[in-house]
Parts: sequence; C-alpha cells; structure tokens
Amino acid sequence: MGGVIKSAAILSLAGIITKIMGAVYRIPFARMVGDEGLGLYQMAYPFYTIVLAISTAGVPVAISKLVAEHEGLGDKGGALRIFWVALGFLFFTGLISSFCLYVYADELALKVLGEPRALLPIRSIAPAIFFTSIMSAFRGFFQGQQNMIPTALSQILEQTVRIVTVFWAALFLLPLGIEITAAGATFGAATGGLAGLLVLVMIFARQTDGRQSVSRWSTKSSLARILFKVLALSIPISLGGLIFPLMQMLDISLVPMGLQKGGHTVAEATSLYGQLSGMAGSIINLPTIVTIALSASLVPAVSSLVRKRKLEVLANLTSAALKLNLIITLPAAMGLMILAEPISGLLFALPEAGEPLAWLAGGIIFVGLYHVSTGILQGLGQTLLPVIALLTGSGVKVMITYYLTPLPQWGIKGAALATVLGFMVAAFINLLFLKYNVAVRIQWWKDIFFAALSVFLMAVSVVTGYAVIEQYFSADFTTLLTIPLGAFVYLVFIFLFGLLKKREIAILLGDDNHWNNVLDKIPFLR
Repeated sequence: MGGVIKSAAILSLAGIITKIMGAVYRIPFARMVGDEGLGLYQMAYPFYTIVLAISTAGVPVAISKLVAEHEGLGDKGGALRIFWVALGFLFFTGLISSFCLYVYADELALKVLGEPRALLPIRSIAPAIFFTSIMSAFRGFFQGQQNMIPTALSQILEQTVRIVTVFWAALFLLPLGIEITAAGATFGAATGGLAGLLVLVMIFARQTDGRQSVSRWSTKSSLARILFKVLALSIPISLGGLIFPLMQMLDISLVPMGLQKGGHTVAEATSLYGQLSGMAGSIINLPTIVTIALSASLVPAVSSLVRKRKLEVLANLTSAALKLNLIITLPAAMGLMILAEPISGLLFALPEAGEPLAWLAGGIIFVGLYHVSTGILQGLGQTLLPVIALLTGSGVKVMITYYLTPLPQWGIKGAALATVLGFMVAAFINLLFLKYNVAVRIQWWKDIFFAALSVFLMAVSVVTGYAVIEQYFSADFTTLLTIPLGAFVYLVFIFLFGLLKKREIAILLGDDNHWNNVLDKIPFLR
C-alpha cells in the first residue's frame, strides 16, 4: 500500500488550498461585478454540477478500484486496459454532455431559471464538462496507483487558472456588459479544466508507454467486458452523487416554506436559509475535506488488499481508519458547537448565524463516518450499499425537516437537526453493512470513552481560555487564539491516553515494517 494517511494528507492539503482560493477570490470579484453579476455567474454552476455527475457516472472511483486490484497483482497491463476503456467512455459521454448543455442552454435559462441573461454563462461553462470528464479518468488511474500527487497538482492548477480567467473577465469584459462578463468568468471552469487535464496528460506520458498499452489487449478481457465491469461499479456511485444536489434542491423549497409557515416573513426565511446553507454549511464542509480525502484514499488501498486476500490487514486498516475519523471529527464538532457564535462573527460578521452552526456541528461526526465507511465499502466493490444508506438517511432528513421547521420553537434549528439525524442514520446503516463485510476490530467503548474525555477536557480549556483572553483582546482575536489552544490541549490528551497507537499508524501509512522502525523512535507513541 502507498499509505492511506499520506494519500489523504496530500488530497486534504490540495483540497484546503483550493477551498481557500475559491473562497478568497469571490470577495474582490463580487466587488468588481456586483451582486447582479455574481448572481449570473452562480446560475450556471448547478447545471454544470448535475450534468457532470451524470456524464462521469462515478467512473473515476471505479477506475481507482479496478486499477488498484490489477496493480496489487503486478498486472500493469491490465490496469492500463481499464484506464483506456474508461477514458474512451468518458471522452464520448463528456463530449455529448457538453454539447447537450450548450444546445439546451436557452431552454434552461428561460424556462428553468426565468433569466434570459443566464444563457451565455451556461453556454460558456459547457466545454468544462468535456475537459473535466477526461481529467477524472486520469485522476482515477493515478489514485488507483495510490499516487495522489498528480491529482493534487491538477486541482491546484485548475483552480489557479480558473481564478485568473475570472479576473481577466472582470477587468476586460465589464465594459461590454454584466452578461458577457459573467460568461467570461464561467468560462474559467473550462480553462481551468483544460489546464488540469494537460498537467495530468504530461505526467501520464512520462510514466507510461501509451502505445504499448493500446496494442496489448487481452483476449480474456474484451472492451465490452471491461466496460461492463467499470459501469457495474460506477452507476451506483453516480446515483449516490446525484442525491446531494437533489437534496439541496429540496431544501431550497422545504426550509424557507417551513419557516414561513412558522411565522417568518419571506425575507426572514430567506435570510435564515442563507445562514444555514451558505454560512453554517460552508464552515461544516471544511473538516469534511479531510474525511473525503481519507475516503478516496481508502478505495484503492482496500481493493488492493482484497485482491491479495490480506483479510486480516484489511480488518486492521478498517478499524484504524474509523478510529482516525473519530479522532478528527469529534474535536471539530465540539469546537464548532462551543465557538459557533464567535466563529460566525469572525468569518461573516454575523454572530446570529452561530445558532444553526451549533446545531449543525454534530453532523461532522456522522458525515465523516459515512465518508470513511463509504470508501471502504466501495473498495470492497459494494458500491450500491452506501447509496441505500444515503437514500434512507435523506428520507429521514426530509421528514424531520418537513415536521420541525414550521414549529416556532424549532425553526431553522429543526432544519439543522434534520441534517444531523439524516447523516447519523446513513452512517450507522453503512457501519452495519461493514460489520457483515469486514471483521472490524475496534475497542469501541474504550476508544470512544477516551476520545470523548479528550474532547471534554479540550472543551473546558476552550471555554476557560476564551473567558480569560477576551478580557484583554477583541472577540475576533480571542477566537483566533482560542482555536489553536483547544487543538493543542486535545492533541496532548490524545497522545497521553494512547489513542493513536504505533501499529495503527503504521497500517495507515502503508508499510508496517518500515514505519514501525520509524515510529519506534517517537517516545510518546505506544
């Protein structure tokens, strides 16, 4: 194994960098084009997201799993055949999807959005689907080799070129009108996708003899058979990927409508929904960058172990990954609960957004559990099971949202709680599926007790530290000082209680013998 922790760390770092870049550039861009221009720019992206999910159809994860299986057996030719077949499929689906979005852009702008000026932005973003679809094949191939550096580099370059294009449009196209400026800015998704694709192609060309891989087709694995294997794994993943945008679309109607039934005006309901989805939701998404990266890293690692029939190592890896998830998500959830108001004030100058954030924070634990368990199940080839779990959890979320949001005593808190409970259900169903697929060996009660105790002691230090520091500094500066204080206290107790053990870290790093020798030199690890 190339190392789950190392792979997840690379993807997490790239994810954090691109998220920060994506958040920062919107501030000056919004000032340059105004809320009207920003609105036109944003209108194209929901269609891009949905069409891209359909065109790629979960193929990158399938590529990652199948490539890892062949690489694990030393069958590099088989891994390349998987890649070329999937690349061909994504080439045509991406091309057709881009063409359809371009052709039907006027229908979407007029009949769906009711905004004819959205026509050009939608057409400008259409080519990005083609480039991103092809790029996803290369990313799946490299991730199957447990080499996350090409994916990370392409993500950062893609975002950089996108931002450069956005500002170029804002600087040079604004005299031509808001509509053309928004179209130029959305074209950044295409230029960024092309840049990310080119860097992956160059890395692939240096690593692989493409001509040899094309000419050596196996008689046992025809093109149709390989494609069937890819699609059998990818279609359920695609269905799961569509659940999230569909749930967001349901929330857009259910939450404001429920708030209005509870006595809020239209403006108040819209504002509260913005606090929940745009503010609290964006903060909650930050810790999940790590769990999503961990999930992506687990797919090829698990697939390789299954193919090699190393079932005991697989059970240990599963246990270590689930424990690592708890160690990461528990303090993040508690910290956001305690500091919800000051963090909302620091980031958005709106402390009242702390209420939905505090109620939503607990969901980090269950979202993380769902991500990690999904990565393991996908690595096992059980791609439909996480979809069943997520659909069930989504149904729970819809029912609770519909019931609680109109109640005056709940309101926006009810919508936040519905999200938490929905992911809790999805996570526990996934864990039940894992129990029957992998002999997981986690000392649950002991591990959870010491992790909870560490989080409690962290919470005490945060509350005490905040009360002391705020006497001398502003609220924003106090928040900035208290966050690292809590993190430091938590890490001290994590190592003091021995929650991170050498054996588990070595398994996650991927080479037990090598890393055991390195970890033996660290005195505070058990």
